[in-house]
Amino acid sequence: MKSLIRQNPTIAFGLGLPLLLVIAFLLVSGVPALLVSAPQYDLLYATGYDDYSGGIQIDVVDQHVQVIHQTGARHNRKPRLWRYQANTGAVKEVPMILPAGLAVGQQKEKRLNEAPTSTLVHMPDLKGVVVDSSSIAPDGYEFSLGQGRYSRNNVFGSLFYSSGNRYQGVLTKNGRSIQLPKGDNQYYGRNTRFIGWVISP
Repeated sequence: MKSLIRQNPTIAFGLGLPLLLVIAFLLVSGVPALLVSAPQYDLLYATGYDDYSGGIQIDVVDQHVQVIHQTGARHNRKPRLWRYQANTGAVKEVPMILPAGLAVGQQKEKRLNEAPTSTLVHMPDLKGVVVDSSSIAPDGYEFSLGQGRYSRNNVFGSLFYSSGNRYQGVLTKNGRSIQLPKGDNQYYGRNTRFIGWVISP
């Protein structure tokens, strides 16, 4: 076998190149995960969010999340707000408690002809929570939407995996990518909106 390889270096090259590529891929994809520290801050984001159709509007005002319900909305569903927990890697939905009679999609027909009104939505799970709405977290991580298993910035993911049409929430920093899990029956998509980083408590 050895003599055959010595006499036919082309065969050796053909056999060795795929192996070297696999090793290089594993090193490139694995090194950032070992060298870059894990996320330190929780992330708040919304799915099914529409900036232009009224209904539920989510903003960060004076470093606190403010959710407002507007009557006369064109859509009949509300977005869902999620909190990614950095210490466990889990995603948990943050409940929105709408005032009685203001359920999105169940407004009376006559309200469509009335002047729009705004009502503050109660968010007990975010009481006292301080949020930084900067695009990059204090620890350097950034939230983005990629397709398939990997972020759009990952060259190897684009080469070796089919992205399909599904979006995936990803945290990235210096080459390290952390895929966010899906919540209860929710999917990432074009209407996924970044809200901010939880800096306290």
